[in-house]
Amino acid sequence: MVAAGVLDEVRALVARGLDPALPAMKAVGLRELASHLSGERTLEEALSAAKQETRRYAKRQLTWWRNQLGDWERLSLYREEEEPLRQTSKATPDSSAASRGASSGSKP
Repeated sequence: MVAAGVLDEVRALVARGLDPALPAMKAVGLRELASHLSGERTLEEALSAAKQETRRYAKRQLTWWRNQLGDWERLSLYREEEEPLRQTSKATPDSSAASRGASSGSKP
Protein backbone atom coordinates (compact mmCIF):
# COMPACT_ATOMS: atom_id res chain seq x y z
CA MET A 1 0.00 0.00 0.00
CA VAL A 2 2.69 2.46 1.02
CA ALA A 3 5.07 1.20 -1.65
CA ALA A 4 2.34 1.66 -4.25
CA GLY A 5 2.14 5.39 -3.43
CA VAL A 6 -0.84 5.68 -1.10
CA LEU A 7 0.81 8.48 0.88
CA ASP A 8 1.22 10.56 -2.29
CA GLU A 9 -2.42 9.95 -3.13
CA VAL A 10 -3.56 10.98 0.36
CA ARG A 11 -1.30 14.03 0.25
CA ALA A 12 -2.84 15.09 -3.09
CA LEU A 13 -6.40 14.66 -1.79
CA VAL A 14 -5.68 16.62 1.39
CA ALA A 15 -3.96 19.37 -0.62
CA ARG A 16 -7.14 19.92 -2.64
CA GLY A 17 -8.95 21.03 0.50
CA LEU A 18 -12.00 18.94 -0.32
CA ASP A 19 -15.04 18.82 1.94
CA PRO A 20 -14.60 15.94 4.42
CA ALA A 21 -18.21 14.90 3.72
CA LEU A 22 -17.38 13.94 0.12
CA PRO A 23 -17.25 10.19 -0.55
CA ALA A 24 -13.62 10.37 -1.72
CA MET A 25 -12.63 11.81 1.63
CA LYS A 26 -14.37 8.98 3.46
CA ALA A 27 -12.24 6.24 1.88
CA VAL A 28 -11.12 3.57 4.32
CA GLY A 29 -7.74 4.51 5.75
CA LEU A 30 -7.65 8.03 4.34
CA ARG A 31 -8.28 9.79 7.66
CA GLU A 32 -5.66 7.66 9.42
CA LEU A 33 -2.98 8.26 6.80
CA ALA A 34 -3.81 11.96 6.64
CA SER A 35 -3.23 12.16 10.40
CA HIS A 36 0.25 10.76 9.79
CA LEU A 37 0.96 13.37 7.13
CA SER A 38 -0.12 16.13 9.52
CA GLY A 39 2.26 14.79 12.19
CA GLU A 40 -0.40 13.54 14.60
CA ARG A 41 0.83 9.92 14.54
CA THR A 42 3.69 7.82 13.26
CA LEU A 43 3.44 5.90 10.02
CA GLU A 44 3.31 2.63 11.95
CA GLU A 45 0.40 3.89 14.08
CA ALA A 46 -1.41 5.20 11.01
CA LEU A 47 -1.02 1.91 9.14
CA SER A 48 -2.19 -0.05 12.16
CA ALA A 49 -5.26 2.19 12.51
CA ALA A 50 -5.98 1.95 8.76
CA LYS A 51 -5.83 -1.85 8.95
CA GLN A 52 -8.20 -1.83 11.92
CA GLU A 53 -10.65 0.40 10.03
CA THR A 54 -10.45 -1.98 7.07
CA ARG A 55 -11.37 -4.91 9.32
CA ARG A 56 -14.27 -2.94 10.82
CA TYR A 57 -15.53 -2.04 7.36
CA ALA A 58 -15.38 -5.67 6.26
CA LYS A 59 -17.29 -6.73 9.37
CA ARG A 60 -20.00 -4.12 8.68
CA GLN A 61 -20.31 -5.43 5.12
CA LEU A 62 -20.69 -9.02 6.34
CA THR A 63 -23.28 -7.96 8.90
CA TRP A 64 -25.22 -6.04 6.27
CA TRP A 65 -25.08 -8.95 3.84
CA ARG A 66 -26.16 -11.43 6.50
CA ASN A 67 -29.17 -9.26 7.35
CA GLN A 68 -30.13 -8.97 3.68
CA LEU A 69 -30.40 -12.73 3.38
CA GLY A 70 -32.03 -13.34 6.76
CA ASP A 71 -35.20 -14.99 5.45
CA TRP A 72 -33.67 -16.90 2.54
CA GLU A 73 -33.61 -20.67 2.72
CA ARG A 74 -30.10 -21.88 3.16
CA LEU A 75 -28.99 -24.95 1.24
CA SER A 76 -26.97 -27.63 2.92
CA LEU A 77 -24.10 -29.51 1.38
CA TYR A 78 -26.04 -32.66 2.18
CA ARG A 79 -29.31 -33.83 0.71
CA GLU A 80 -31.61 -35.83 2.89
CA GLU A 81 -31.06 -39.59 2.50
CA GLU A 82 -28.28 -39.07 -0.07
CA GLU A 83 -24.54 -38.79 -0.08
CA PRO A 84 -22.93 -35.35 0.20
CA LEU A 85 -23.11 -33.07 -2.81
CA ARG A 86 -19.82 -32.85 -4.59
CA GLN A 87 -18.20 -29.52 -5.19
CA THR A 88 -17.60 -29.00 -8.86
CA SER A 89 -14.29 -27.86 -10.19
CA LYS A 90 -13.36 -26.33 -13.49
CA ALA A 91 -13.20 -28.93 -16.21
CA THR A 92 -9.84 -29.41 -17.80
CA PRO A 93 -9.60 -29.93 -21.55
CA ASP A 94 -8.71 -33.60 -20.97
CA SER A 95 -11.63 -34.25 -18.64
CA SER A 96 -14.14 -32.54 -20.92
CA ALA A 97 -12.89 -34.58 -23.88
CA ALA A 98 -13.17 -37.76 -21.83
CA SER A 99 -16.71 -36.90 -20.82
CA ARG A 100 -17.66 -36.59 -24.51
CA GLY A 101 -16.37 -40.10 -25.17
CA ALA A 102 -13.09 -39.12 -26.76
CA SER A 103 -9.92 -40.60 -25.41
CA SER A 104 -7.81 -38.04 -23.66
CA GLY A 105 -4.46 -37.27 -25.15
CA SER A 106 -4.97 -39.18 -28.42
CA LYS A 107 -5.19 -37.48 -31.76
CA PRO A 108 -7.49 -38.65 -34.58
